[in-house]
Amino acid sequence: MYLKMIVAFLAVILAVASAGLVGAPVDANMNDQGAQEALQFAKAQFNNHCFNDSFVLQILEVVKVQKQVVSGLKYIFTVKVARTSCRKAGVKTLSAVQGPVAADVTPCRIAVWSQPWLKSIQVFENTCV
Repeated sequence: MYLKMIVAFLAVILAVASAGLVGAPVDANMNDQGAQEALQFAKAQFNNHCFNDSFVLQILEVVKVQKQVVSGLKYIFTVKVARTSCRKAGVKTLSAVQGPVAADVTPCRIAVWSQPWLKSIQVFENTCV
């Protein structure tokens, strides 16, 4: 009798543990359109508003992407960022930025909250600054 209860209890614990927490961040695909839009928005925000630098910063590598269902979608990016040789004043669009980057690469964590039905998107965490 006790053995059946213990086995059933362990089966439930194992099922819950393997399923993960509901609402917790999960790994996402960078090819997802929402993730791409969120990252482009974050890139524009930190180049236009967050850094007091006269040079454009470029994302060299997306190390990890996660998303979390909240009141909308929260995208959490772990990226490597470096300073380019392009001055902000001379750049019309960030997609045109190319060229050598500075030797020092900064790891960053950027979180973007998107609510498409409200046409709302905002960066609410940026460890680069």
